[in-house]
Amino acid sequence: MKTVLIAGLLAGLAGSPALAELEAGVAVTSDYRFRGVSLSDEDPALQANIDWSGPGGFYVGAWGSTIAPLGDADVEVDLYAGFLRPLGEAELDVGVLIYTYPGQADTAYAEIYAGLTFPTGPVTSSLGAAWAPEQDNLGGQDDLYLSYAAEAPLGDTGLTAFAGVGYETGAFGDPDGDGDDKIDWTLGFGGAVAGIDWTLAYVDTSEDGPLSDATVVLSIGKAF
Repeated sequence: MKTVLIAGLLAGLAGSPALAELEAGVAVTSDYRFRGVSLSDEDPALQANIDWSGPGGFYVGAWGSTIAPLGDADVEVDLYAGFLRPLGEAELDVGVLIYTYPGQADTAYAEIYAGLTFPTGPVTSSLGAAWAPEQDNLGGQDDLYLSYAAEAPLGDTGLTAFAGVGYETGAFGDPDGDGDDKIDWTLGFGGAVAGIDWTLAYVDTSEDGPLSDATVVLSIGKAF
């Protein structure tokens, strides 16, 4: 989640370009759902990312998506940096992410995240936690999101099934104002055709709002 220019600079500082890697991707999704809630007003969204990884597991990157208008902003750009560390058969991911909305002031906020991915038989499991400390742009509140996700190949079909559940409390934990914290869940599968990745997923939440109701999301993307 940063620019090619900065990625190249960091590669030079790392001192070993052969160990550095730059990747990018583009995608189209039928509905940009973030933790179960639509941020594109249930309309399609165009998304893109660029990521640089270097020695020692350090990485930086940027991810962007079109969104429903937020004041004068119609794009979200997330900037992040972190470290990946092997822990036996598991992998630990720790970093910081900044959500920005170019064109609209007083909306950017920061989040600290950590994730642990590990094998559980034929299933690959992931535990995640993301915490946004109290900030003015969150109305002086904090926000906490906890998640579990799992994926497994579907035999020899070339398809992968995945499922996930998340719990959120704080600034974004009650989008419909019912006083209860939000729970979201996802179930789907995906694969690749002619180098194009795709996923089809059912997404729902515990909320009753128009942007957090159940839906099916189709996403198609290409990595470079």
